[in-house]
Amino acid sequence: MFNKLRLLFLLPAVGALFMAACQNQAYTAGPDTPPRAVIRDGVAITLRDQKLTVIRNGQKVKDYDISSSKFGIGGKTGSHYTPTGIHAVTKKVGDGQPKGMVFKGCRPTGEVVPVDAAGRDPIVTRVIQIAGLEQFNKNSHSRRIYIHGTPEERKIGRPASYGCIRMRSNDVLDLYPRVYRGMPVVIERCSQDMYLKTEQKTDVKRITIPENVVAGLPKDDIRFRASKKKARKRGLAARRGKAKATRKGRAVASKSKKKSKSRKKVATRSKKRRR
Repeated sequence: MFNKLRLLFLLPAVGALFMAACQNQAYTAGPDTPPRAVIRDGVAITLRDQKLTVIRNGQKVKDYDISSSKFGIGGKTGSHYTPTGIHAVTKKVGDGQPKGMVFKGCRPTGEVVPVDAAGRDPIVTRVIQIAGLEQFNKNSHSRRIYIHGTPEERKIGRPASYGCIRMRSNDVLDLYPRVYRGMPVVIERCSQDMYLKTEQKTDVKRITIPENVVAGLPKDDIRFRASKKKARKRGLAARRGKAKATRKGRAVASKSKKKSKSRKKVATRSKKRRR
């Protein structure tokens, strides 16, 4: 009986370990193939070893452990996959906010969550929005694929997210001032070692983002744009309603004036008749 109870308690842990092994195998299965192209200045995210590397003049400046999607790799709309390919930073959110600040809809809520808080998995500390620049990842911005902090720091280093690139709060705070709007962000299936080896080759294609493409990048998160549109509609409806109410009020006032005038006329006529 005791052995059966112990088995029941161990089953969830064994299942979690099995799932983690399957997720890691999905990222590491097959040969470590080189990237299609490299960046001279920007951010390279390598999914095989769950690393984010800041590159300047073709050299590694800083790297961090990350956590990508536990569901796998891809860009399907409505999925929780982490996309690959060339992206660019569109907006940074969180200036001046404390470590652990919870963001909802890319807005600070005022709540601060500690590291590895039980049962909590919000976006925290800082948010770096990105947009896809290729045909197969152009929906990354509308899918709200971010680079952001997470309180679940115990899971960093293995796939555990719902599509975004998660980082430790201290790491995302360190990365935040290093990136800027229009900065290239490339997400590749390979390892960091393979990426950096390819970076040193002279015959490999290098990624540059033209100024006109940077100028055309979205400036707000899609939810911000939707909320602004709704607010404009509400404001317009309120103004129309106010104008309608004013017109009705004027019409009622004019009617009441006419009625009072007609009553006065009737009163004067009745007085004259009495005389």
